[in-house]
Amino acid sequence: MNHHRRGTGSPIVLIHGIGSRWQVWNPILARLAEHHEVIALDLPGFGASAPDDAIADISDAGFAVPSDAGMAVTSDPGMAVTSDPGMAVTSDPGMAVTSDPGMAVTSDPGMAVTTDGGMAAASGAGIAGADGRPERVSGGGLSGTGSVPQLADRVGEFLTELGVERPTIGGSSLGGGVALELARRGVARSVVAFSPVGFFGAVGAAWCRTVVSAARAGGTTLSPALPRLFATRAGRVALCGVFYGHPAALAPEDCLADARALVTAPGFATARRRLGEWRVTSAITGVPITIAWGDRDLVLPRRQARRARQVLPNARHVRLPGCGHLPFADDPEACARLLLEAA
Repeated sequence: MNHHRRGTGSPIVLIHGIGSRWQVWNPILARLAEHHEVIALDLPGFGASAPDDAIADISDAGFAVPSDAGMAVTSDPGMAVTSDPGMAVTSDPGMAVTSDPGMAVTSDPGMAVTTDGGMAAASGAGIAGADGRPERVSGGGLSGTGSVPQLADRVGEFLTELGVERPTIGGSSLGGGVALELARRGVARSVVAFSPVGFFGAVGAAWCRTVVSAARAGGTTLSPALPRLFATRAGRVALCGVFYGHPAALAPEDCLADARALVTAPGFATARRRLGEWRVTSAITGVPITIAWGDRDLVLPRRQARRARQVLPNARHVRLPGCGHLPFADDPEACARLLLEAA
């Protein structure tokens, strides 16, 4: 498993989210390495880590968000991304998505999710039935390739290979779910989870899948123009605003490298299909846990933090003002501090 390792001291292991790579942690690595050994890894099928054999040949077919005009996270006409409280992402007719309570999430056949009062949902991923009740929800029983438990298995094996025992684990989004699963298994000494998966309902899971799919489709469609777009403030805001609270401050070269990693990740399609299956349904005891949520998160909206407080009442719950789904570049000091306090 590809990884970046630096520093000395008690270990901190960092796990990225879907479509990402270890470099997402770059804004805080130097600060953490002043006091600890830091291991930032690429999950299988992401970054420079080879995919597991079971997912090497799986494509996006049948579940991809259309990549034709308008279906990208861009500033082109027909594809608006806003950070308003309604948090709507809209595109071509028939592909409107909104996260407003009680509103419908709709898309093309194969990825359709509709709601009635925000409750019922149907999805091509098999996450929920027509009555709105989740069909496959677990705190750890699902073990298919690309699922949270399977990725936790792989990370656990990786840590054993390195001889790392009971580290502090930081996780982002999907990686946050993996970190919490490792805490449940007793592998982690402590956990800091940034906007973790596992606290959404059927509609929230569908929203997350749609947003990351739109970002990947947009990166594919706009690939030749990405260097020029990321070189402008407006381009970074339009293309990165879904994931960051302050996208204009990002380095253009980092935006481009992250976009390329998202578009080319062979593990993306399988992991996306699994989003929503694994959820935290009961308390995790015996391990100090911090749940941190950016109040400008458009991928896993912060209202999911309320569910996290209910399920994990003994955890430390932290709001990150002005931060998006990936808060490390938005407020590196706050993010580093939470991990150092947990280590």
